[in-house]
Amino acid sequence: MAGPENFYQNIFTSLIDGVLVISADLKVVKGNQAAEEMFQRSGGLFEGELLSELFPDQPGVMDKARQSITTGTAIHHLEAMGHRKSNDGYFPANLTFSPIINNASQSAVGVILIQDTTLIKELQETSRQTEHLSTLSVLTTGMAHEIRNPLSGIRGSAQLLLKDLEDNEQREYMEIVIAEVDRINRLVKRMMNLTQPASSDFKPTNIHKVLEEILVLEKETLERKNGKFVQVYDPSLPNIEGNEDELKQVFLNLVKNAVEASPEGGQVRVVTQFRSNYALRKVQDTSSAHNIIVKIIDSGPGMTDAALKNLFTPFFTTKKRGTGLGMVVSLKIIENHKGKIKVTSEKNVGTVVQVFLPVSRK
Repeated sequence: MAGPENFYQNIFTSLIDGVLVISADLKVVKGNQAAEEMFQRSGGLFEGELLSELFPDQPGVMDKARQSITTGTAIHHLEAMGHRKSNDGYFPANLTFSPIINNASQSAVGVILIQDTTLIKELQETSRQTEHLSTLSVLTTGMAHEIRNPLSGIRGSAQLLLKDLEDNEQREYMEIVIAEVDRINRLVKRMMNLTQPASSDFKPTNIHKVLEEILVLEKETLERKNGKFVQVYDPSLPNIEGNEDELKQVFLNLVKNAVEASPEGGQVRVVTQFRSNYALRKVQDTSSAHNIIVKIIDSGPGMTDAALKNLFTPFFTTKKRGTGLGMVVSLKIIENHKGKIKVTSEKNVGTVVQVFLPVSRK
C-alpha cells in the first residue's frame, strides 16, 4: 500500500490545473505535469527558474507572490499571461497564491495554482461575436425594405433631374446625391447578406490562389506608400472546403485594412500555415482537427483596446467613410465555413489577423 507521501505526490501530479511551488526568493522549487505542459517546459528546466521568467514584464505577479509568502495570506484571482518557452508564445491564466510553512526548515514557501483560461476567453469572445451578429440580423430584417424602397424613388428622380440640368455645379451636386444613394444601397445589401442562410456552394479551394488574386488588386495601393507584400506560404498546404467568392470578399477586406494601416515604406506579411490537432471549439461541426491558418500582419500603429474590443460590433468603425460592417461580414462568412477569426494588436507595432479554416475532407 502506498504511503501518505506517495498519495499526496499522486494528487499533485494528477491535478488538471498547474501548480508551482516557489521559494521565498521567487524561484521555482517544483511544478506539476499540468504546469510543465502550460509553460512547455520539462521538469528539469522548471527547477530554480525565476518566477519572472514564467511571467515576464508582469511585476504584479511577483508582488503578489512575495506578499502572500511574507504575510501568510492567500491571494485569489490575479489575471496574468504565462510564457510558453518552446514557441515564445503566451497564454492567459488566473492565479491563486497560497503560503505554506516548510516543516523541515520552518521557512515559508509559496504555492501558485494556475488555471489556463484560454478556452474561457475564446468562449467569451465567441458569445460576444454571436450576440453582435444576432442583434444585427434582427435590425436588418426590420429596416432593409423600409430603406431600399424610398431609395429607389430618390435615385430615379435624381437621374431624371440630372438629364435636364445644364449648370455644371448643379449637375455635380446631383451626381453626389446619386453616388450617396448608391453607397447606402450597397450598405443595405451588405447588411442583408448577414441574414441570408449560409452558402452550401462549397468545393475544394486553393487558398493561395484566392490570396494571390487579392494581393494583385491591392499591390498598387501599397506601392504608392513605397510598401510591399511579403508572402510566406506553406507549399504543402491542402485545399479547404469553401466558397471561393465569399473567401475573396473576406481576404479583400482584411488585406485592404492592413494596407490602409501600413505606414510609408511598411510591409504587409501574408503567412499560411498548416496545423493539425487544433480543434475549432465554437462551431457545430468540430470533426476536423486539421486546419489552415492565414495570417495578415501589418506594421501599422496598432489598435486601441476599445477598437479591438468593438472590432466585430456592427457599425463600429475608426475610418472616416467606413461602414463598420466589413469585419462583421467577414466573421459571418468565416463562421459559415466552420472557421474562426482571431485578432491581436500592439500599439506602435501592428495588428495580426488570423483566419482558421478546416481543410477539405474530399
